[in-house]
Amino acid sequence: MSGRRYVIKIVLLGDAAVGKTSLVYRFIEDNFRENYKSTLGVNLLKKDMDLGDLGDASAQIWDLGGQESFKSLRKLYLEGANGGLVIFDVSKRATFDKLDDWIGSFKESRGEQPLLLIGNKIDLKDRKVKEKEAKKYASANNMELLMTSAKTGDNVETAFIELSKKIVKKIANE
Repeated sequence: MSGRRYVIKIVLLGDAAVGKTSLVYRFIEDNFRENYKSTLGVNLLKKDMDLGDLGDASAQIWDLGGQESFKSLRKLYLEGANGGLVIFDVSKRATFDKLDDWIGSFKESRGEQPLLLIGNKIDLKDRKVKEKEAKKYASANNMELLMTSAKTGDNVETAFIELSKKIVKKIANE
């Protein structure tokens, strides 16, 4: 263990109701509720992680409301972010089609910081976005794809840990 301790800021990006809040609560509390209220403005959460030989990270996780009305807050919200999870709902095509907008806002504000593409709600049967298409999109945008379910917990911890590792490696090499 290197004994290094990092404080990192992770932002959750994506349209309203893609499951950003559910993902973060599944990660922090290992808990799932069917109906979270829409995030109004920003919800700020914190989680300490052991990243093995990379050291420890204390992640500040910023969950921004995905509604269009919060678009004006994005620049402020993205300030200082070390990386982000870009999330779409596999059962809602429109949330996938809006990814360029979210990634564009992030890159405009933060440049080339680590991003992970998250296809959420894989527990739902009625998928409108196939994994193959999402993989192609991720690859074209220089990201990895993880398919998750906040409901079952599938890949949720992996998503946050993988992103945190990418961030810490980038910080360590700067």
